[in-house]
Amino acid sequence: MTIIRPAAIAGTFYPADANELRATIANLMASAATHAPRESAPKAIIVPHAGLVFSGAIAADGFATLLPATRTIKRLVIIGPAHRMAFQGIAVADATAFATPMGNVAVDEAAINSVLTLPQVQRLNAAHVQEHGLEIELPFIQHIFDNQPDITIVPLLVSRCAAHQVEEVVEKLWGGPETLIVISSDLSHFHDDATARQMDDRTRQLIENFRAEELGFDDACGCLPIVGLLRAARKRAMDVKTLSLQNSSATSGETSRVVGYGAWAFYDSAPHDSKNNESGFTDATQNILNRHGKGLLRLASQSIRHGLAQDAPLQANIDTLPDELKHPGACFVTLKLNGDLRGCIGSIIAHRALAQDVCENAFKAAFGDPRFAKVTAADLTDDLEMSISVLSKPQPFPFESETDFIDRLTPFEDGIILSDGNKRGLFLPQVWDQLPDPTDFTRHLKRKAGLPMDYWSNTLTAQRFVTRGIESKTVFAPGTLWAEHNHRR
Repeated sequence: MTIIRPAAIAGTFYPADANELRATIANLMASAATHAPRESAPKAIIVPHAGLVFSGAIAADGFATLLPATRTIKRLVIIGPAHRMAFQGIAVADATAFATPMGNVAVDEAAINSVLTLPQVQRLNAAHVQEHGLEIELPFIQHIFDNQPDITIVPLLVSRCAAHQVEEVVEKLWGGPETLIVISSDLSHFHDDATARQMDDRTRQLIENFRAEELGFDDACGCLPIVGLLRAARKRAMDVKTLSLQNSSATSGETSRVVGYGAWAFYDSAPHDSKNNESGFTDATQNILNRHGKGLLRLASQSIRHGLAQDAPLQANIDTLPDELKHPGACFVTLKLNGDLRGCIGSIIAHRALAQDVCENAFKAAFGDPRFAKVTAADLTDDLEMSISVLSKPQPFPFESETDFIDRLTPFEDGIILSDGNKRGLFLPQVWDQLPDPTDFTRHLKRKAGLPMDYWSNTLTAQRFVTRGIESKTVFAPGTLWAEHNHRR
C-alpha cells in the first residue's frame, strides 16, 4: 500500500507552484554548478534547511557536488533535527513516499526496516507531519535525479539521543557508492551578524578538523546528526571541503538577528593522505581501547589478583608498555557479580599513566568501594565481569538555568561533573541506562553531590566529558579473564 507524506511547507519555505519551484531550483543549481568540484562526488554532504530565499544558494552548493555521480547514487539518507516535537531517539515515518509539488520520492522501506532493529529508532509519524528540515532538501534531489524512478530516500529525524546512537545509524546505512548521506542543519541562531560570523567560523574549524565532541547545540541545530557523521567520517580518515559559509543577512539585509548556514562535502581520502588524516582525525580514546583494551582488562585482573595476595595494587611496568598507555589518562573500573554492581571506582582527571590508573582503580573497585564487601578469591569466576571506561578531558558545560542545563544534556552520551563549593557529584554516561530522563538524571546527580534533589543555585557549575569503554565479556572467552596469566609486554 502506498502512503504519501504530503508536502507541508509548500508556499512557505519554497514555492507551491510546481513550475515556479522547478525554475527556482534550476536557477540555484545552475549558479552552484559553475563552481562545484567536478572531479568526483562526495560520500556525504551537510546542507542548510531554511527557506530557499535564505539558504537555497548554500544548499545548492552542497547538492551540486553530486552531479558527477547522478548515475551511481541510488539512495539518499537524509538526517536532520526534529523541530516540531521532542521525543526519545530517532523517528521514521509511516510513509512509503514523500511529496513535493514536483512529485513523489520513494522511501527505501528495506533501509527503514533495517534501522528499526536498533533500539533508538522508532516509527513516529507525528514528528514528520509538519517537519521542514527534511522536506526542503527534496526539490534539490528531484532536480538532480530527474527521470530516475529508482532513486529512494531514507528520512530520519533526530531528537533526544546520544551522538553515538546517530553514528550507529549512519554506520548501518553507510553502504557503498550507491548511498549518499545528507545531513540537514543550520548553524548559529539569532545572534547579531558579527557574533554569528565568529561562531560559524569556529564551527567550520571544528568540522574541518573532525572535532566532533566540541560541537554543541549553540553551534548548529543539527548538532547530533553532524556529530554522528563526523565520527563515522573520522574513523575512515575522510577529507572534508567547506563549500559555503554565510548567514541570513546576505539576503534579508537584517544584521541584528541572523541564522547561519554552511555547506560541506566529505570525500574518501586520497591514498597518500590516509596516514596523515588517520593520525589527525581518529578518535584517540577509542583507538586506545581498540588496540590495547584487552591488555588493560588483563592488567586490571592482575591488579586484583595482586591485591588479594599483597593488599596493594599492581605497579605496572611502565617502561615495557606502549606509549599510549604511558601517557596520563583517567578511567573508571566497574565490577559486576551475576549482573549486579559489585564495585566501581575511578579517576576524574588524568594525573598518572593510564596503565597505572587502571591498576589503581581496579584494586579500589575490588577492595575499596565502601558500598560493598571486598572481593574474595572465590569471586574470581566468570560471574564476575569487569569493564573499563576511559574518560576524555572534562570541558566546561555552560548553562543559564536549571531548565537550560536539562535542555543541553545529551542522554546516553554526556558524563557530567556537577559542583557547588566543596560539593561535587559525577555521573558516567552509563548512568543514563538507569536514568534516561534528563530531569531525573539531574535530580539524582544533585543527590550524588550531597545536595537536595530540588536544589538550585547560581553558584552551581558543571563540566562535561565522554567515555569509551570495553567489557570483559565481549573480549574474553569463558574461564580466561581470571585465570592465572603471566602477561608481559
